[in-house]
Amino acid sequence: MQKLDLYFFQGGLIIMSSSKARFFNPAVVGLIMLSFFLGTSEYTVIGILPEIADGFGISLTQAGSIVSLFAFAYGLGTPFLAAYVGKYNRFRITMLGISLFALCNLICAIATNYMVFLVFHILTAVVSGTVVSISMTYAEDVASIPEHIPGVIAGVFSGFSIASVIGVPIASTITHVFGWRAAFITIFVATLALLALLFMKLPRQNRLKAGSILEQFKLFLDKRISIGCAIVFLAGASTYCFYTYLTPIFQQELHIPDSMLSLALLIFGIAAITSNVSSGQVANKTGIRMLPLIYVIQTVCLLLLPIATHNLVSGGLVLFILGVVMYLLNSPLQMHFLKIATREHPACVNLASSLISVFFNFGIAAGSAMGGVIVKYAGLRFVGIGGAIPGIGAIICAVILLQIMKPGADIR
Repeated sequence: MQKLDLYFFQGGLIIMSSSKARFFNPAVVGLIMLSFFLGTSEYTVIGILPEIADGFGISLTQAGSIVSLFAFAYGLGTPFLAAYVGKYNRFRITMLGISLFALCNLICAIATNYMVFLVFHILTAVVSGTVVSISMTYAEDVASIPEHIPGVIAGVFSGFSIASVIGVPIASTITHVFGWRAAFITIFVATLALLALLFMKLPRQNRLKAGSILEQFKLFLDKRISIGCAIVFLAGASTYCFYTYLTPIFQQELHIPDSMLSLALLIFGIAAITSNVSSGQVANKTGIRMLPLIYVIQTVCLLLLPIATHNLVSGGLVLFILGVVMYLLNSPLQMHFLKIATREHPACVNLASSLISVFFNFGIAAGSAMGGVIVKYAGLRFVGIGGAIPGIGAIICAVILLQIMKPGADIR
């Protein structure tokens, strides 16, 4: 006789066979592919920036504003739009958002001047952030069993890491063969195919109704939420203070030859993917309890970076460890936000699902800017020291978060 396991989730009893419960199903794969396409669209610009600059006859510095404005629009626009669309049917908004994402990429591909490209790429940022936020709310519906929910969330986040390792090289290859516009056309066509899959496989029902934007932003009055957001911001700043300059670190500090640079970046990318995938296991087994330790490891590695980079082996090892820990926060804190919102602030679930992406992007902007100042005035070697400063802040906030959680609260 087959053994059945009972799971209680959100007040409902679910009976599933744990031995036959599959993690991957068409809806889960579709959501992971969605984040992969969203990430590819964002990161591709970084990889083909010189070609875009040449195509529009602008300087590389001017073209670089595409990246910074994208991050700013993503961080600023996502929470408001995610909060606003929460009152509408989730499935319809998802389909509309993906359609707009595809359309914006098509217009970027055929843009006749830089301003048209810039405007629609910025619109892509806001749409992408909103779509990612909504996709997180499907985790409960598409997971085979409740134990798979953190893994689904980790899978959605890992789509972005996979995009940086696989999607960007593919787009760069397409650019070198057919031109940079072909890269955006490819994203457009692939997104339409994915839209058809998700149209057939995503659930139609809405689980929760959102309140007004003002009502949803009261979520930040909950200290467990606001401190969690501070952790995400500080972690993003700590990570991207060094990560923004990873290629120069490989070249100028570790003296890796150009012929081996792609391999070095690939190895680091594998570490980053491992980090995202492992975050689901961390969320499932320990929840947010491991956050202080994660940031202690990250901060120590950043402090060691100026010394470690004197040697290829030690420098490579420290950078690999940094890659493994850099995204471990994703699933634990995403589950933390969603659990609190679902149980105590049900009108704010859409906003809660956007917080990781929003505050990590703000952290990216701050960390990149901090790294730039350090490189200019102190030198590339010291970006690790700069990243350790917000890392210490993340440790302190993580300890405070654990202390303010109610006794007996579910922090797994």
